[in-house]
Amino acid sequence: MVKAAAYGHYTSVICKRIEANGMADLLGVSAIAEGIELRVEGIQLPVMVQNVNPKHWDVMVEHCLEPVIHSTEILASFLQFLQSKESLAEGLYPIHIKLNTGMNRFGFNSNELESVVKQLKSQRAIRVASIMSHLSSSGNLTAENFTLSQIQQFEVMCESLKSSLQVKPICHILNTDGITNFSAYQMDMVRLGIGLYGASEASDLKKDLKPVARLLSKVVAVRRVSAGEYISYNKSGSVSEDSNIALLSLGYADGVPRKLGNGNWKVEINGKLYPTVGNICMDICMLDLGQDEVKVGDEAIVFGGMKSIFDFAEAQETITYEALTNIGNRMKRKLV
Repeated sequence: MVKAAAYGHYTSVICKRIEANGMADLLGVSAIAEGIELRVEGIQLPVMVQNVNPKHWDVMVEHCLEPVIHSTEILASFLQFLQSKESLAEGLYPIHIKLNTGMNRFGFNSNELESVVKQLKSQRAIRVASIMSHLSSSGNLTAENFTLSQIQQFEVMCESLKSSLQVKPICHILNTDGITNFSAYQMDMVRLGIGLYGASEASDLKKDLKPVARLLSKVVAVRRVSAGEYISYNKSGSVSEDSNIALLSLGYADGVPRKLGNGNWKVEINGKLYPTVGNICMDICMLDLGQDEVKVGDEAIVFGGMKSIFDFAEAQETITYEALTNIGNRMKRKLV
């Protein structure tokens, strides 16, 4: 899964590495625009698009992107589009059928399968490349019974579709946490998501995975502030004694939220951690150096050094998914 800029990382570079090293058979994105971006970058692997828009069938097909079909309306719309194109009417275009097994977000319910089968049998324009569902709680072992019920329901629905259609598509339901916690149910394929980037919300995976990203900044200014003087907006920060303050060239527009201001986060410079002081600004955050000295241009490690992405997410009271995907577009991504 490489949606959302590869979970906030660097989509095209990561996908080129995946493709060059034969690490995956299929790439998954959320939106058609993300799939087009991969094609423009020269990625040839099959690309599955989860959230399709019937208004864009033409550009999706033009770029050989494979839609996830999750409703009878979407299925009918795509069939109508293909049948309107003489060159595609009998081309067996690949699609992915999504089933709802308890997440209640997207997917066909079991009572809709008869209609799905009827629609698919009435045409020759598409083939079912895979059947999929999504686990809602695979990282929560207290919900193990619910996850197992999702998997069992998926197996029953898959068998019903395969038998009725006389097809042998790839079946897949496991996400990152599912791969670890329910490995007996890998079926034909698994969808590695945030685990590809070394992050997870599962406590056992946090100690086993090595996050791939570091968020770096530079010291752009250093100033001396007297005791009792205010720092940042709304007089939000101050120091109890004369202190040195370092300014970093990133702020909440870059994925460091205001919540982490006023000492709620520490940034590493030259092997030492320094707390934020005052409110985080849109483009700048300030650190209280005390009596220490740093130089303009010194590297500042926001996470990925002494502080991890897990720490960064926890300080925000959120999950690693959100913390990573919130990193702003103007932050340059560099593959090392």
